[in-house]
Amino acid sequence: MALRSPAASRRRQPEVTRDRLLAAAVDLFAERGYDRVRVRDIADRAGVTTGAIYSHYPDMAALLADAAGRAVDHAVQAIAHVGHGELGDALLTSATTTAVGGRRLSREQSLLLEAIVAARREPMLRQALGEVLRARLEVLQGAVEQAQKDGELRADLSPTAVAWFLYLAPIGLLSGRAAGLAGPDLDELTHVLEAIVDGLRNPPAGTETTEAERPAPAPQARPAEPDQDAQPEQPPAASGS
Repeated sequence: MALRSPAASRRRQPEVTRDRLLAAAVDLFAERGYDRVRVRDIADRAGVTTGAIYSHYPDMAALLADAAGRAVDHAVQAIAHVGHGELGDALLTSATTTAVGGRRLSREQSLLLEAIVAARREPMLRQALGEVLRARLEVLQGAVEQAQKDGELRADLSPTAVAWFLYLAPIGLLSGRAAGLAGPDLDELTHVLEAIVDGLRNPPAGTETTEAERPAPAPQARPAEPDQDAQPEQPPAASGS
C-alpha cells in the first residue's frame, strides 16, 4: 500500500479541518438555529480551537454560507464532471431527485433555506451567501457552455440564463417540499422535466422537420374581388353656367 507523504498530509490537513468545521456547523445550525450557535460551540463540536475556525472563515456569516452551500455541492459537482453528451441526463436526474427526495429535507437543504431567509435581514450573511452561491453557479455555467460547444445543448440560448434557471429551480422545489406542499404524480413530473431538458438539447445532426410536423401557415386575407354586377359610378353632371 502506498504511503502518503508528509507534504501531502500537510496539504490535506486544511481540507480535513474545513470539512469537520462544516459538518459540525451543519449539525449545530440544524439543532439550534443559526442565531443560537456560537463560534465556541462549533469549535467544541469539531474538536478544534476557535483560532482554527478564524483561519478558514472571517466570521460566522461566512461559515454559515459555506455550510449552506453544501446543500447543492453534490448536484453541482455531478453536473460539472459529466462526460460528453451526458449533461442533459444529469440535469434530469438532479431535478427529479431534488423534487422528490425523501419525506424530509436533509440538514444541508434545510440549512440552505434557513440561510436564505436569514440573509434578508443580515447584510453580511447576504453578501457571504451570494458569493458562495455565485461560485457554484459559475461552475454550472461552465458546464453549460462546454455542452453548447460540444453540440449537446442549443447554442442559441444564453448560457447565463440557462445556468441561472437550472441552478435556482431546485431551490424552489426544496421550498415546496419544506412547506409540505403535495407534489404531483412522479411520472407526470418526470414527463414535464424531460420536456424541459429536451427543449434545451440540440436536435441531432441531420434532423429535419417533416411537413406533418410543421405548423400550418396562417391563412392570408384575400383581397376583395370587384362585384361584376355593380354599375360603374357616373361622374356628377356639370352644372350649367
